[in-house]
Amino acid sequence: MTPEELNSRLVAEVLLLDGAMGTMLMASGLESGRAPEWWTLEHPQAVEAVHRSYLEAGSDVILTNTFGASAPKLEAAGLSGRCREVNRRAAEAARRAAGDGALVAGDIGPCGLLLPPVGQATEAQIREAFSEQASTLAEAGVDLLLVETMYDLREALAAVQAALRTGLAVVASMTFVARPRGAFTIMGNPLAECLRALAGAGAGVVGCNCSVTSTEMLPMIRAARAALDAPLVAQPNAGQPRMTAEGPSYGASREAFATDLIAMCELGARLVGGCCGTTPVFIRDARTALDARAP
Repeated sequence: MTPEELNSRLVAEVLLLDGAMGTMLMASGLESGRAPEWWTLEHPQAVEAVHRSYLEAGSDVILTNTFGASAPKLEAAGLSGRCREVNRRAAEAARRAAGDGALVAGDIGPCGLLLPPVGQATEAQIREAFSEQASTLAEAGVDLLLVETMYDLREALAAVQAALRTGLAVVASMTFVARPRGAFTIMGNPLAECLRALAGAGAGVVGCNCSVTSTEMLPMIRAARAALDAPLVAQPNAGQPRMTAEGPSYGASREAFATDLIAMCELGARLVGGCCGTTPVFIRDARTALDARAP
């Protein structure tokens, strides 16, 4: 899918993304602290089952199980040298589940390398890591690339640049927290500056994901709309996790989540979905709310 094709689709309709992958795999038995990418290799049927559950709930776009599938992240997870294998097999699993009925987005999260003054990585190293992942996902047949949960604008721009080289449409979102002076990443990058830079770099859709609930993200989307005229993406969490004996528990209201997503659509969000803690039930409620929305 070219950037022009995605833009035309978003002019015509709001597209519903899926929800969390890790939450669902943990419910299926993924061990706490183990990278979800392992299950692409060891339990591909479980990964496909998660994809199908979101499609049945009404998702128009599903994300590959590759959030942490850049080479540096995989090396830290014990999967050194397997970047192309993991990304290819994840894309194939998502495509098998989606068939011809939904879009598959290649998911690209932070690579785990930190730039100065926090770390010693160079932007060239980071671009190389993202280039390998993005090119493999594109070759494996994803429809678009989604860069997400970025907290350093420099890393986000490197990821977008690498993704754009594939020729596919690119969506880019960063994760922000609310401060008295506005929304910022943990690295101190302000929301408006980030989204304008990502759009200026060529990302066709920009926005926010993770860290906050839908109620907290709503004013961030309002600020994004005030900052730039571009299609927006929004993927809030289902609350903040509380650790229980059964694993992490999230407390957000599904009704509030769906209502807030509709409000974000009214502000210009054209891709909406869920991040940490959201399940097919959240996505089903969002689908119902979107279908009931006036044209």
